[in-house]
Amino acid sequence: MGEEFSIDIQCTMRDFSDIRLFPEALNGEFVLKVVFPDGFVQTGGNYYHSVSGKLLRPGERVTYRLTGKFVSKPSSGKFMLLRGTKHSAEIDRFLYRGKLVIAVDEPEGADKFSRQTATQAFSQCLEAELMSGANGPITSDPNASNGQTRGAENQYNHFVDYTVNVPSAGPYQITLRYYSSAAPIVSVTVNGGNAQSISLPNSGSWNIAYTDYTFAVSLNAGASTLKIAGTGGGSCRQDKICVTGEGQICPVLSKVRLHWRTADFNRLNGAKIQGSNDGSIWTDIYTIGVNATGSWQEFTFPNATAYQHVRYAASPAGYGELREIEFYSGATKLSGTPFGSDPNVAAMGWQYAIDGAVTASWHGQYVGIGAHAGPSNFVGLSITGCATTCITPAIVQTAGTNVCPATNQQVTLTASGYSGNVSWLLNGSAAGSGTTLTTVNAGTFTAFSSNGTCTSAQSQVLTVVQAANCAPPALVPRISSSGFPEILTLSIVADPANPGSWLLSDIGTVSLPAGYEWSYFIGSKWLKTGANLTNEPWQSSSPGRVVKMATKIGLDTLNRWPCPPEGCNYYYQNDAVAQLAPGARGGLTTFIFN
Repeated sequence: MGEEFSIDIQCTMRDFSDIRLFPEALNGEFVLKVVFPDGFVQTGGNYYHSVSGKLLRPGERVTYRLTGKFVSKPSSGKFMLLRGTKHSAEIDRFLYRGKLVIAVDEPEGADKFSRQTATQAFSQCLEAELMSGANGPITSDPNASNGQTRGAENQYNHFVDYTVNVPSAGPYQITLRYYSSAAPIVSVTVNGGNAQSISLPNSGSWNIAYTDYTFAVSLNAGASTLKIAGTGGGSCRQDKICVTGEGQICPVLSKVRLHWRTADFNRLNGAKIQGSNDGSIWTDIYTIGVNATGSWQEFTFPNATAYQHVRYAASPAGYGELREIEFYSGATKLSGTPFGSDPNVAAMGWQYAIDGAVTASWHGQYVGIGAHAGPSNFVGLSITGCATTCITPAIVQTAGTNVCPATNQQVTLTASGYSGNVSWLLNGSAAGSGTTLTTVNAGTFTAFSSNGTCTSAQSQVLTVVQAANCAPPALVPRISSSGFPEILTLSIVADPANPGSWLLSDIGTVSLPAGYEWSYFIGSKWLKTGANLTNEPWQSSSPGRVVKMATKIGLDTLNRWPCPPEGCNYYYQNDAVAQLAPGARGGLTTFIFN
């Protein structure tokens, strides 16, 4: 137990050329799934949850490796291998292909000590149904760990609060065991902090086959509340979590060395050294209280907290202005992924402060649009082997002062100090991606970063203002789709009596059959008339849809049509809706304004 090992799964395309039952080439696509025994946690390999591939010719092969270890002694160390196609995976109908049973022993004495110190030192499993904080029902399931789970089918918005108690601060691995009937999306928060959104793979079965999914979180020493909550997609019936980790593998920052440029020595005074474990909230570790000297200076300070990210933030009057900075834990110089703030004076970027040389210096912009003195000028490291969270971007307006869509007057926003890829939001909706965003739209902008394993919190809000006397662009109605135009041809014109509103008319050419009346479905409105639609108000510039049918006069509900498979009776009427064109009993048109 606790010893890491690997299992290889080899797939080979057999030669079926002599079998006459298969006159066509076989489809070499496949999906593999491994069912883990209790107590096993995956730590690596190129097999993850399930794998799919395609072999093109006889003799071709591919190998998948599953690496992990047992963190608790199982009742049976049996791994089961299942195989299927893409279709069978969607309906969870796999073929059983074999098993591998591994005996798991608990080492004793010196051997136990050496194994524990060579592997993760902490493990804890928590049953979802035993947690007091939750809003999903407890359900019985003989396949589940402890025979029970938490959650209900067809309801994605259930949560479980797990009370986790770890011996030391640092990154930990969380393995969630769950059942689902569609791919769920969950949010993960620690002590109410920034949420990490995770798209889980579908386990393929609500109560038969579970899936284990592993992700990383950062925990403080002692008790923490880990909330796993459904936010969308399919339902997620939670079974249990297992927490594993080495605890405090992040080094403790205790010293910085820096080299200031050859001017404005007073601007160093008041600068701060800060740390963060979520990439969003920064804690002051040390405040520099002296002026610069223009040469190397060293600052040592007491600190007992390990941080995933560390940085230097300029004083209220500072613009960066470092030639170089180094971060230390004791005598060990820290390494990691550097990050820093933009915009900077051309050819004086923050990268110069952390490039290992004192021949060039960093200086933030101090004149014009985007100039920003103070702690918004920063440079730091996401520490190697420690950082598991993404850094929240800072955003600055770097070009333009306000916007006007009518004249294409623009502003440019720049994201800085982030890790991963940047995504932009305008008034809470997606607005673009990349380091910079040029826009003609007024509103509140935020940004966040992600790298596939983590998603940062949203940045502070930056408000873009529309220029005075900026006329809004003229909207034009556009037909986005139309079916059977001879039945329904929609005309959309501006309403002269109500600016911003429109008038809808139907100029379709199909005649109304005797005994029927036109039924128009306009948004949520059902309008019956003996003539084509004329000047029907549409009092917004929101997209819309109009459906037109010829329904029997006096028809109270469309539920009377069509007849059910067992045939019509006194209630159903097979002539409730008239045939208007070959293969069509109605027309449909959708429209937008832009």
